[in-house]
Amino acid sequence: MTSKKSVFRKSVSIVMSAILVLPLSLGLFQAQPDRASAATPESTRFLQMYKQLKDPASGYFSKEGIPYHSVETLMSEAPDYGHLTTSEAYSYWMWLEVLYGHYTGDWGHLESAWDNMEKYIIPVNEGDSKEEQPTMNNYNPNSPATYAAEYPQPDQYPSRLSGQYGAGKDPLDAELKATYGNNQTYLMHWLLDVDNWYGFGNLLNPSHTATYVNTFQRGEQESVWEVVPHPSQDNHKFGKPNEGFMSLFTKENNAPAQQWRYTNATDADARAIQAMYWAKELGYDNQVYLDKAKKMGDFLRYGMYDKYFQKVGSASNGSPIAGTGKDASLYLMAWYTSWGGGLGQNGNWAWRIGASHAHQGYQNVVASYALSDKDSGLIPNSPTAGQDWATSLKRQLEFYTWLQSDEGAIAGGATNSWDGAYKAYPSGTSTFYGMAYTGAPVYQDPPSNNWFGMQAWPVERIAELYYILAKKGDTSSEQFKMAKQVTENWIAWSKNYVFANERPVADAQGYYLDAQGKRILGGKNPKVATTAAKGEFWLPSNLEWSGKPETWSGFAKHKGNANLHVVTKSPGQDAGVLGSYVKVLTFFAAGTKAEKGDYTELGKEAKDLSKALLDAAWGYNDGIGITTKEAREEYYRYFTKEVYIPSGWSGKTGQGNTIPGTDATPSDPSKGGNGTYSSYSDIRPNITKDPQWSYLKDKYTTSWNKQTQKWDKGAPEFTYHRFWSQVDMATAYAEYDRLINGNGPAEPTTPKAPANVKASAGDAQVTLTWSKATGADSYTVKRSTTSGGPYTTVATVTDATYKDTGVVNETTYYYVTSATNSLGTSPDSAEVSAKPTAAPIPAKGDVIAQYRVGDTNPADNQIRPLFRIVNKGKEAIDLKTVKLRYYFTVDGDKAQEFHCDYAQLGSGNVQGRFVKLDKAVNGADYYLEISFGAGAGSLAAGENTGDIQIRMNKVDWSNYNESGDFSYDASTTSYTDWDKAPLYINDKRVWGLEP
Repeated sequence: MTSKKSVFRKSVSIVMSAILVLPLSLGLFQAQPDRASAATPESTRFLQMYKQLKDPASGYFSKEGIPYHSVETLMSEAPDYGHLTTSEAYSYWMWLEVLYGHYTGDWGHLESAWDNMEKYIIPVNEGDSKEEQPTMNNYNPNSPATYAAEYPQPDQYPSRLSGQYGAGKDPLDAELKATYGNNQTYLMHWLLDVDNWYGFGNLLNPSHTATYVNTFQRGEQESVWEVVPHPSQDNHKFGKPNEGFMSLFTKENNAPAQQWRYTNATDADARAIQAMYWAKELGYDNQVYLDKAKKMGDFLRYGMYDKYFQKVGSASNGSPIAGTGKDASLYLMAWYTSWGGGLGQNGNWAWRIGASHAHQGYQNVVASYALSDKDSGLIPNSPTAGQDWATSLKRQLEFYTWLQSDEGAIAGGATNSWDGAYKAYPSGTSTFYGMAYTGAPVYQDPPSNNWFGMQAWPVERIAELYYILAKKGDTSSEQFKMAKQVTENWIAWSKNYVFANERPVADAQGYYLDAQGKRILGGKNPKVATTAAKGEFWLPSNLEWSGKPETWSGFAKHKGNANLHVVTKSPGQDAGVLGSYVKVLTFFAAGTKAEKGDYTELGKEAKDLSKALLDAAWGYNDGIGITTKEAREEYYRYFTKEVYIPSGWSGKTGQGNTIPGTDATPSDPSKGGNGTYSSYSDIRPNITKDPQWSYLKDKYTTSWNKQTQKWDKGAPEFTYHRFWSQVDMATAYAEYDRLINGNGPAEPTTPKAPANVKASAGDAQVTLTWSKATGADSYTVKRSTTSGGPYTTVATVTDATYKDTGVVNETTYYYVTSATNSLGTSPDSAEVSAKPTAAPIPAKGDVIAQYRVGDTNPADNQIRPLFRIVNKGKEAIDLKTVKLRYYFTVDGDKAQEFHCDYAQLGSGNVQGRFVKLDKAVNGADYYLEISFGAGAGSLAAGENTGDIQIRMNKVDWSNYNESGDFSYDASTTSYTDWDKAPLYINDKRVWGLEP
């Protein structure tokens, strides 16, 4: 087994940059609303931003319809190139389409967005013929992965796969297999090279330009400037010969195997589920896509687990204990979960890990509520999922209460593995359910909880939950009290540092100043000095932390954190963070009104501040989106030698260069490594072709002072249109309009044409399905034998499905559907076609096979069918002329073994051989052929053979997946005539069907 360390960073553009410079004042961008009912400034602006985001000329989407991280390309933050994308961007896309559906009644864009997500960034690729988790069925939940320690410096990698601590047991795999028929993980991989800029290509799905890639792998100090980009599907074509890239990260006794590996960012999938919760609340009712959100939530539970499934809290003394089940669950959203497996001839293995570090910025109480509340309609199908998410909801709210500083900001998080190596906790460490407090979980360059955006993102979700519970009338539960308390305290703190139409006064180091020019170093109710600045908005960028929270002993006993403090710094103008911040204020204000019947004093302050901020922000809309110039102080690091390559490692990248290259510099021995350093552009030479590279290089040459480490003539300035940032602003306008203005969906209109129409052919029938059209009362199905029509109406139905039985086999039929309500009828849908074909006719001779299942678990390591052969004829049959076939899928091609555990006619007289099909078919790529020796004798007329109990397994005892196998049926528990187990006499089929 192989495991990996996969840590990644969020967009910390403001943390890594200096204070944003002032933009030029822009006039209001005139919006053109899509619907007459969008009458307020906020609804008009939402719809205008929606148009800007979806306009191809703006440049937010690729040719495959994938949202880029940014319109611009020269950037380095979480993705190190603007035309990469993240699961975060996809989750924001869902939210955008939910609110567009709310305003317009057109939910087809939401479904198309989910389809694109499923196609390009969820590696199962449902409905796609390409397999992107090809060996996941080989995963052994009793041995999820092999331990490798995390280290503080990239120079200390690769980390040996030592197995020092045996992994605990994975308690989810069996129930997920039982629920869905397999363990193909239905989660997004976090990073996608949208245009194949790195040049690695999509190995397992070559028809896609977009390619799964990864970066962060080497400990808490590996910044965005120190990573080595590499393919997530590594067949050793790139990287070190015969090793690929894995030998940069982990060390084994042998060369690393060819492998695939994916990493999920838990907050992104949770945000997608959060969006689908709101879709359902706002009237969306297509169960197909709601079920997909439920499934995502089912698998997202892996993000709750310790990296190596160690018992939570057991490593406080430096001696972790392997978990035996749910005792390894943090019940918090950890930083990631990862999974992978082998490629090629010896690829019959798979692994899975969680993460031991939980960051406050990654929790999502709305998703947890949606996945556990009985009225939400989104509880996943696995038997323990709802309870897991209910526990997580309470645990997350406790987590925020525990981490709230004396001022009101939320501190970093907790870990179950000190230093990533299960070291003993330092003396005096504060704990939360046995996990150790850490001020900056996961990464330190820059510290992960210094960016103000990591405050606004999660508190927005807490404010949403406060509103949800208040509107529901749940104002006395512990969950409500925690959500309200955390949100109130946070707003009371943050609003002192947020300004509309004023500019705060700060010194050169970013500290806010009071009227006397003194630095404000924390405390409550500070008075920041300001100057008038009509049309501007300002909010904090950075935070400094000191102290620690009290050890958690429950909400009832918690008295606050008098020894945990924050200093708020660096006024800036990050539009994306502003969008999240406005939504905190908006949901909180609406929550106070839902709870009290009218806005509280703080609720009114929040409402008025959010309105002022939204009005100010609109002045920064440049026709593509709301943005400001950013002074990027850290961009000197494009040119410094920081990327560590160990001694003796040399490999080729997808851009054609060899790393480390000839101009690498020796590494720093004090950091624990022996190798060289290369620069960002040494690793990715294509960046020098970027249209903005010459500007950056000239700025570096003329302004960067290597002695003082300062920009003498100013830092380089860039204007970025980040997709997530624009969506955050667009949705801020929509949510204010919905919650404060009370502007609901548009008045009913004629429905849109049905979307996602599909036709499947059967024997003398065609089954049609489509997505429900909002507002439709009925649907008309029309048919033709000619593509393009003319069409004849064949049915009017109220459900989104129709079975057409008035068809003739071997004729191709073309269909369109339309939707109707009292206001009119939609245009026709896109045309689909199907060709019905006669079903194969099973042979019906005098000798038949009967079957019953011997093992109803479809996902274990043996297949156990039981058979009887019955002679209904008038003559005896010589059994040595009889053969019986059982069709199945091998699920990881390897040698198999046959056993006859019992046969009434003598187990020694029963033989079995495995035959691989020349071409795999639906439900089978092998069959087991059972035959009989001479000692079996003959089968008299009217008799049966009695039980024939057979069993098969693979030589490595890896699991099968029998769900969907042609000859398998878990419900057949007593002997039944079974035509899916064909019989042959003298090699002629006399009974049953072949697949």
